[in-house]
Amino acid sequence: GPVLNVVDMLAHPQTKARDMVVETEHPRLGRVPTLGFPIKFSRSEPAVRSAAPTLGEDTQAVLRELGYDDAAIDELVAADTVR
Repeated sequence: GPVLNVVDMLAHPQTKARDMVVETEHPRLGRVPTLGFPIKFSRSEPAVRSAAPTLGEDTQAVLRELGYDDAAIDELVAADTVR
C-alpha cells in the first residue's frame, strides 16, 4: 500500500470511515481534532472522553501522586525543571 504523510493519512477515506480522527472539546482551545481509539471491538465502543492536557497542565497532580510536596514542586518550578 501507499506510504502516506500525516496530512494525507488524516484525510484518507479509510481513516475517516474507521473514526480514527475525532473531535473533542478542550476547555481553552475549543473543539480540537485528536486521534480516535485505534482498536475496534465487536462488543464495546471505547471512546476518547477528553482532550489531551496542554503542556504542564497535569504536572503538579502527577508530582503529588509521586510523593512530592508543595515545597518540592515549587522548587522544581522555580528551577524551570518542570512547568
